[in-house]
Amino acid sequence: MKIAFFCDTYVPTKNGIATSASTTANELRKRGHRVVIFAPRFTGYEDTDPDIIRFAAGHWFKAKDFPVAWPFASRVAPKAAMQFRREKFDVVHVHSPFVMGGIGKSWARFHFIPLVWTFHTLYHHYAHYSITPPRASRMYIVWRIRQMIDKCDRVIAPSLAIERVIQKLSPNAPTYVLPTGVDVEKFKSGQRHPLRENLGIAEEEKLLLYVGRLAPEKNLAFLLRSVAPILKNHHARLLMVGGGPDLEACRELARKLGVGEKVIFPGFIDPKHIPDYYATSDIFTFASRTETQGLSISEALCAGLPSVVVNAMGAAEAIEPNGDGFLVPPTEARFREAVLQLVQNPDLRQQFSHRALERSPQFSIEKRVTQLVDLYQNIVSENSERNEESRFELV
Repeated sequence: MKIAFFCDTYVPTKNGIATSASTTANELRKRGHRVVIFAPRFTGYEDTDPDIIRFAAGHWFKAKDFPVAWPFASRVAPKAAMQFRREKFDVVHVHSPFVMGGIGKSWARFHFIPLVWTFHTLYHHYAHYSITPPRASRMYIVWRIRQMIDKCDRVIAPSLAIERVIQKLSPNAPTYVLPTGVDVEKFKSGQRHPLRENLGIAEEEKLLLYVGRLAPEKNLAFLLRSVAPILKNHHARLLMVGGGPDLEACRELARKLGVGEKVIFPGFIDPKHIPDYYATSDIFTFASRTETQGLSISEALCAGLPSVVVNAMGAAEAIEPNGDGFLVPPTEARFREAVLQLVQNPDLRQQFSHRALERSPQFSIEKRVTQLVDLYQNIVSENSERNEESRFELV
């Protein structure tokens, strides 16, 4: 098949959407499908992939690692439109309702190509990144979401919780639940001891881990306040892998809580080294209440890490409660209690780890992409039937 991806965020941007799109595209290509990716240019980054078409973009001042495409100021746009027409794509798959997603929607509709959208993020919960008042921004975002849904042949929800959100926004939305897959073997292959030595972490220390953007929507102040007493009173440290607008705020809060030396901020890490960070840790901690699926939770489980996760939205669906982790209500005391239980009980950590590894095949990218290809084929078939019916009616 020939598939066009339209992404408002793509590598080298480091977030769940970029990871999901690139991982899925790579697996589709392994199976012989052609995937052409339309995305914003990232300043200072050069692609080696000839099937990535970059549009002129500027970096958003509220999140400088997010370039925003300027399609009408881009000399690439007319050439890209001509290439899109020549390629005769079977499916257009958009990964955002905004600039690049809107282009993908328009081109798909103009050329009568089936349109799929993965609803990666609770976009209307991110109005704080806008320059307009939050209420106006939320109203505009909801309008964009509904406009996209109305034009899609399928809207992929990464979890059942997000399917419910989509159907509340648009009751007749043609939803399909399909989480993003992960490379299971990759996350099982991390090395524990070399990184511990590099970070100066003693083997007897219990290492808590967070992986993701350091941003307001990730509920990181809650995470730090919850685990600070454990870091103070037990032989434990916290490793917060990632970067973002709240990096300095998290550092400052850790200092105020008296655990500045117990929290490690390595910044953004090359994806090929991320498995080592899971392997070197003992417990995965995740407090976000707005996740569509919590991709890093799946990665942690594939690495055999017991997890403590706030019971909210799609993140909750990755965990088997009391099997491979704890799902807790959004209170600091309950979160702290669950983490402490794992810190103090090595047998429980081992039990949860074994169960996480047993469940890991269900998160595999191979399984998820097989389902995705089946979905593509179904909507291509439906589209062909509609076109045939339309031709028959015209005759």
